[in-house]
Amino acid sequence: MDENVVHTQVLGYETRITICRPEQRNALNRDVAEGIIAALNAAEADPDCRVIVLTGEGERAFCAGGDLKAGGDGGPFIQDPADPVHFAGKLFDTIQACRKPTIARINGVAVGAGAGLICACDMAVMADHAKIGTPEVKVGLFPMTIVPPMMRVLPRRRLMEMFITGVPLTAEESMRYDLVNYVTDGAGLDDKIAELVAQIAAQSPTAIRLGKYACHAMEDMTYPQQMRFAETLLPRVAQTEDAREGFAAFVAKRKPEWTGR
Repeated sequence: MDENVVHTQVLGYETRITICRPEQRNALNRDVAEGIIAALNAAEADPDCRVIVLTGEGERAFCAGGDLKAGGDGGPFIQDPADPVHFAGKLFDTIQACRKPTIARINGVAVGAGAGLICACDMAVMADHAKIGTPEVKVGLFPMTIVPPMMRVLPRRRLMEMFITGVPLTAEESMRYDLVNYVTDGAGLDDKIAELVAQIAAQSPTAIRLGKYACHAMEDMTYPQQMRFAETLLPRVAQTEDAREGFAAFVAKRKPEWTGR
């Protein structure tokens, strides 16, 4: 694995994971996927990390999908017939299963797998010059591995239009269709990320961790199954150190001191 294609930086409570292939517009390949997975696992195990931010190097591209050139390095459409698990699918699964909040910092164009990465994250902040698209049909392909994460975020008709026409969404359209949480100018991107990180870091990391686990587990349950699962998990959350501290702080009218336990 090429360790130079993904960089990790600790910025206070934030762990920033950056795809570093600017010459290839931060395109996804196996090395990038494995690098992001390793960085996510390390950040999840770090008790000081409260938020994980995923972005691309530079201002041109967040992630321009896979390398579609003939024989391209690690293109997402190349798969070992003996291995049923695709590296892109494993990456999306890892992001969605992560128990710490994840934010996509969309600094530039995001197409194909880049759009899938955005939808796999919990939140997204987008620069106003960026676009999000799925242009695979233009080269006779269909973005199979990004369908599952994108179906969970976008309305079906809008999603099918993107897949079938290949026409990208502007930042304004992405905001209108709830594909992203916020749109800012390029200069304000990090300010908005910092604001979100501060808001999240002020909350109980235990409640967030257990809440994310619950939301992910309940996603494919029926409503009765979801309710029974929630009823079972709620007492466990109430017994945590953070919950007891939160109750005590509320009664004493003071700021809670979270332990993350």
